[in-house]
Amino acid sequence: MILTLYAEELRATMRGHFAWLGAGVVLLALGGVAAAATQDTWVDGYGIIAYFLVPLAFVPLAAGVIAAPRANRFVESLFTAPVERRDWFIAKMLVLLTLGVAYYIALLPILGVYLAHVPMPLLLRKLLMWAPGLLVASIAIGTLIGVLFIGRSIAAPTATGMGILLAYAALVPLQELMVARGNGATRIGGLTLLSPAVLLKNALGFTLVTGMIPATRTATWVAVAFVIGGALAIATWTFLHLQGVETWEARRGQRWTVTAAVAALCIVPVGIADRNYDVAAPRPNTAPAIPGLFARGNGNFGLTDPGGALPFRCCGTMLNRDAPIATDADTKQDLLILLPVETNRKLTQFSLKLDPQGGLTATAGGGTAMPPLEEHTYDSDVGPVAADGHHVKTGWIARVPVSLHPTRPWDIGGNRYPMTIAVTYAAEGDAMPHMLTSRTAVNAQVTTGMYEMAGAGSLLPIWCFAAAWRRWRRTR
Repeated sequence: MILTLYAEELRATMRGHFAWLGAGVVLLALGGVAAAATQDTWVDGYGIIAYFLVPLAFVPLAAGVIAAPRANRFVESLFTAPVERRDWFIAKMLVLLTLGVAYYIALLPILGVYLAHVPMPLLLRKLLMWAPGLLVASIAIGTLIGVLFIGRSIAAPTATGMGILLAYAALVPLQELMVARGNGATRIGGLTLLSPAVLLKNALGFTLVTGMIPATRTATWVAVAFVIGGALAIATWTFLHLQGVETWEARRGQRWTVTAAVAALCIVPVGIADRNYDVAAPRPNTAPAIPGLFARGNGNFGLTDPGGALPFRCCGTMLNRDAPIATDADTKQDLLILLPVETNRKLTQFSLKLDPQGGLTATAGGGTAMPPLEEHTYDSDVGPVAADGHHVKTGWIARVPVSLHPTRPWDIGGNRYPMTIAVTYAAEGDAMPHMLTSRTAVNAQVTTGMYEMAGAGSLLPIWCFAAAWRRWRRTR
């Protein structure tokens, strides 16, 4: 009986005029986000949306699905038809779990493209475990919300589910911020454990931004099981024993029991979950550390295309922030060196040394010969700083051709390869040579990665749109 009801409820869920169209729009939006997010690190961009925010959206979805039979009076047939309410309720929750599984499967094509180019990083492995836990927790909590609201509209349960979704999502960055500041174990820090997303993240032992995780996780897993199991138990008991066709039929003691049980879902996790943030979080991927990664301006080095002009945003730690090069390929570039030498002085000595790291190979052309020099006039107080401390107004820029070959990428985009640059130079009147040394980074990405992921992300939406078209042709 449960399997029969499950099959019929699943067909009914996708029988709506706009069901397939809505599914296609959602999946297409995720595919578009995937393509846009690969402009930088894919896991940090698309991964957080697809494996965190969308699973939480099953809270209002489940609340609306469970509350809809009350709103359209379909649930009244359960009290007169030869169908057990328990069987129908189980079948309805199985439908929600099926939708969750279908969403998770829809993410696999994009994941497959990613893994074809990049070894799976630790953060993505954790996200792949985080998402199913969030889906189950969201469906359990959404089911409870849908059961608690009896009315002729699904607006109230859906709106409540949306509010819960926003609260759960907001508590994640708040918890990361408080842990980063050393306040994760405080009472306010403990309130962030209201969110199942925070509980699951702590239980799986990873972070998104901060560098610390709990030293123990057993109590956190107990809290996760309590929230999910408790929400399902309260929802089932309420629907089967405390509600009638149109109204509540619970006695005062039973009502207080439900109230206390719902309160326990909030209080118990805060009280028992682990908050001893004393262990360093594991590295999310194999990216090398680059101190001062986001420094902008006030540098002496920049990259441009051969013969190209000085980049508009130059020059900081990132040599080519706006023009990433391709991984696993040789790329010819010009290394521009902003020398703190006025053009009224002749350059007499110049040497360059490149020290690439993290899988990057870099070779400079020209040998030991003096590179071509170009005059450049800077705005006030933005030019290179000369030996006496003043900003050069009109100075020399040395242009050195270089060949770059980044390998072993750890993401589709946003691969920052460290490289130390050392320049020794001297000009007329200098008693001894001067040296410029800087730890920089080269930005690289998998060239075809974003297009392949966008194409993979469009396969299922196209199938959904085709199903919507067939449905419209049959029912118009």
